[in-house]
Amino acid sequence: MNDPVELCTQAVECYTTDPARAAELFREAAEAGHPNGYFGLAEMFLGGHGVERDPKAALELYRVAAEAGHPPAMYRLGTLYSGEMDIDEDVEQCRRWFESAADAGFEPAYPEIAGIYMYGYGTEADPEKAYIWYKKAADAGDPLSMFKVGYMLSEGVGCQKDTNAAVHMFRLSATAGLPESMFKMAQLTLEGTVPGGPVMAMQWYRGAADQGFAPARFNLATMLYEGRGVDADREEAFKLYKGLADEGDADALFMVGRMYFEGIGVEKDQGKGFEYFGRAADAGNQVAMELVENIRRRQNTQFITIDGL
Repeated sequence: MNDPVELCTQAVECYTTDPARAAELFREAAEAGHPNGYFGLAEMFLGGHGVERDPKAALELYRVAAEAGHPPAMYRLGTLYSGEMDIDEDVEQCRRWFESAADAGFEPAYPEIAGIYMYGYGTEADPEKAYIWYKKAADAGDPLSMFKVGYMLSEGVGCQKDTNAAVHMFRLSATAGLPESMFKMAQLTLEGTVPGGPVMAMQWYRGAADQGFAPARFNLATMLYEGRGVDADREEAFKLYKGLADEGDADALFMVGRMYFEGIGVEKDQGKGFEYFGRAADAGNQVAMELVENIRRRQNTQFITIDGL
């Protein structure tokens, strides 16, 4: 009989170039009782790679591997029982297997079980347990978990409130590139909790904005528009607002309308200004809604065209 470890190694080597052969090798290793064989074959059934796709067959293979103590298979079961990949949701099984994987030291499971306890998915909510697991995930290098630990420390959720420790976690997460944490660092800097003032806050906002984070794009645009503590650049502000407006952001639609109407950062065009005011009102911007209503009351629409009105 071939060594199942060697069979799995060969399967991994030909996984991309000859998936059918990889499936045969994983199957042979599984028949020899090796957990990696069950897991590898399950992966192929789950994705339909080298074999016909069969999520239910994958589920059973993952279960055999998990019951043999295979942490990645435990993690996969947790994911599948959350209702993914055509498998019926089972909150108890989801919690059980994510927790088993986490207890086995499988780091990707740490934030999953933390979220389960944070929000009470399949069990009672337990913020203290959630904090423990988020902290483990943060210590393992997960930027989103660092952010969540920062939030919990800042609010005293599941742990003792500690503003300095919270800022430390937000900074670690932001430095690791999480836009939500960059945004938070910008806010902390502007309010004076963190030194650096508007210039540093703008750097944090720009880092998050460069990743497409909408709130940071808007706040960066506002800093550039107002020029408070930093050099104003209303042309760049217009471009940022316009990008958000094109995505349907109500407040950005209003600002684009204002800038067109007044000729700030863009060539003056009152027709376009009123068009954007109308779109902002439709999207729910309160100031734009009041403006449109005032125009209606004055019955000036024969002179002013507002898009859709």
